[in-house]
This record gives sequence, structure tokens and C-alpha cells, in this order.
Amino acid sequence: MVSRWSMECRLLSAQPAPGFLRRHGLLLALTLIIVIHAVDRLAIVILLEDIKRDLLLSDAQLGLLSGFAFVALYVVAGIPMAFVSDRSNRSRTIGVALTAMGGMTMLCGMAQNFLQLVAARCGLGISASPCVPAAHSIIADVYPPAQRTTALSITESGFFVGSFVGLWVCGWIATDYGWRIAFFAIGMLPLLLGLSVLAWMRDPVRALRDNKVQLGFRDTMRTIVGVRAVRWYVAGSAFAVFASAGMMTWLPALMIRSYGMTRTEAGGLIGAINGVGGLILTIAVGVVADRLARREARWNLWIPALLFAASAPFAAFAFLSHSPAVLIGCFAVAACMITACSAPIISYSQQITPPNVHAMVTASIFLVFNLAGFGLAPLAVGALSDYLARTGQPEHSLQQALLYLTAPSLVIAALLVFIGGRFEAETSPPPQRAEP
Repeated sequence: MVSRWSMECRLLSAQPAPGFLRRHGLLLALTLIIVIHAVDRLAIVILLEDIKRDLLLSDAQLGLLSGFAFVALYVVAGIPMAFVSDRSNRSRTIGVALTAMGGMTMLCGMAQNFLQLVAARCGLGISASPCVPAAHSIIADVYPPAQRTTALSITESGFFVGSFVGLWVCGWIATDYGWRIAFFAIGMLPLLLGLSVLAWMRDPVRALRDNKVQLGFRDTMRTIVGVRAVRWYVAGSAFAVFASAGMMTWLPALMIRSYGMTRTEAGGLIGAINGVGGLILTIAVGVVADRLARREARWNLWIPALLFAASAPFAAFAFLSHSPAVLIGCFAVAACMITACSAPIISYSQQITPPNVHAMVTASIFLVFNLAGFGLAPLAVGALSDYLARTGQPEHSLQQALLYLTAPSLVIAALLVFIGGRFEAETSPPPQRAEP
């Protein structure tokens, strides 16, 4: 297995790359796609308190709505959609997905009860599922391994820009016009971008397309899960995503409910933290990981393990304190550290698997991340908050639930990812040199 993957990586480096302008133009377009993807996915977070009051929902229902209702269909559809993306026109797939996302987001604004809103969120999950795997597959084809982590970190930084736009703009629109109008407004963004992608974006040539026999679904999955390092660091990263998703989903509600902030203030603060801090740290981690991995490939695992471990005390301090300044400051450090780790993890996964399963690799990893993180975490925090409200102090139940579920998860994440580094030498390709 090692020699086969190593040979493929050498062949990939030898393939003619797209020109400078086309390569970076694609990177810019894919980053914009991730921005809009994040806007539509995360906008509901700042609207939860309005939806709760209007539709008379519990915290557990809000957790189901913001997490599992979206993620369940997102991950179920993600694997077959990625399987198709590995064998079809990825740009066209992204364009259709974005257009459908716009329609489903607008339907969220038309929902009159909990079940209708759940159905619209499920539809949004299906629509959004092909975007990220297809985008990562394109990047793996147009950037060599020695530059891939940096390229992926730039596209992943779109998540932070999107969270800023989604939280701040949606908070502002909801304050002045209501949560339904906010859904209609942000639904226009993927609709217009999707039509533009269908009209102008062209799919790049796949690496090694002529040299590879397409694998069946079962062989593809066996190829992915057959690498021991992947199993360990994906499991560890899932715990980190659980902590991050719990904080990201419920912190705006906590700030509004316990500290008297407005939607605009809460959305602006959290959006600025993610948009500025996350953007800078994600790109910096990608650049550093690319440089260190040329000498020792295990840095692609050591860096996430170190950041997960370092973020745990900040998560604990955030929810032990009753000061809004400490809460926001510690959350900023912890959240940015966690989410900055995605680029090294995805880049390493792309390096140790053959090019014709790259979209499936991303989809498989995101399946685990989304089920454990954005699917389970909001529901778990909401359910625990409801339980603590019935048995303890209702005014502090949400903050206590976040404390109990986030910091321990980050410690477990660091340990599992570090263990995954023990198997790295058995599976990784030789370090690649950067292009001059």
C-alpha cells in the first residue's frame, strides 16, 4: 500500500499544473463558494432565540433544528454525492447544489411550524452536501502536495468569513425586519452564485484520470478506512468538532439569554472573532504545516493534536467565568485553534489516498465530523441544558452544559490524534518539494 500511494503522489507532482492565473482564480472561486456555504449553514444560529419565541420551541428542539435536522441529510447525501463528484463534472455539481441551497434557505423563512422548518433544513442539508468534497477534490488536482495544505487553508478560511457575514448580517436583518426576511435575504446569495458557477466555471482536468481504473463504492470505502492513521485522527478530530460545534451553535443564545446582548451585538462579536481570528490562524497554520511537513510528515497530525490540547483550558475558562469579556476572549482562542486544524487533516488525507477517491475522502471525513459535531453536539447541549434547568439553576443551565461537554472532548481529541501519529510513518508518502 505504501509504495502504491507514494508512486501516485510522485506521478501527481509530475502532472502539468494549470497556469498561475487559472489556478489561483479557481482557488478564489472555491473560497467564495465555501463562504456562501457557511453563510447559509450557520445563519440559523443567530436566529435561534427569535425562532424559539415565535414557534414556542424548547432548547432540545432548537438543538435538533440547528444540528441534526441539517446534518442527518447532509451526511447521508454526502457520500453518494461525493461518489458522483469523483466521476462527473464537479463544477456543474457545485453550481446545481448552490442553486438548490438558495431555494431551501428561502423555504426556511416560509416555515410556519417546527416540522416545516425541520423539513426545509433537511432539504438544505441535501443541497449543501456536494459543495465541500467537490471543492477539495478540485484543489487536490490543481495544487501539488507541497502546496496543498496552504491552498486548503485558504479555502477553509472562507468558513470564518462566511460565519462573520452570516452571523452579523443575519443578526442585523433579523433585528430590523425579522428572522423570516433574514432567511430570504441570505437565500439569494447561493442562488445567484450557483447560476454564475453553472455559466462560467469549468472543471479542471483530473490528475491521473487516464492512469486509474475507477473503483467501485465498496473498494473506495475499503481504501479509505484501510489506513490506520486515518481511523485514529478522524475519531480524535470528531471530538474536537463536537466541542467546536457546541460552542458555535449555542454561544449566541447564551450571550443573548444570560448577558442581555442584542442579536446584532452577539452576531457581530462572534462573527468578527471567526472572521478575523479564524481567517488569520487558519492560513498561518496551513503555511506552517506545509513547511514542517516537508521535513517530517507527522507534523500534519502533531499540529492539530497540540492545538486541540491547548484549546481545552480556554474552553473551560470560558464557561467557568461569569464575565462576558472572559467568555468571549476564551471562546475566541479556543474556537480559532480548533477550526484552524482542518486544513492539515484534509491535506494529509488527500496525500495518502489515490486521486480518484479524493471527493469521497473528504465526504467520509466530513460524515464523521458532522454526525459527531454539528449533528450530535447542538442536540446534546440543548438536551443537557433542559435537564439542568429542571434540576438546578435555569439561568445557568446552558453555560453549565457547554462546560461539561466541550473541554473534556478536546482533551480526548488531542490524545486520539496524537496516537494516530504513531501509524503515520506506515502510510505517508515521501515529503514533496515545493515548486520554485
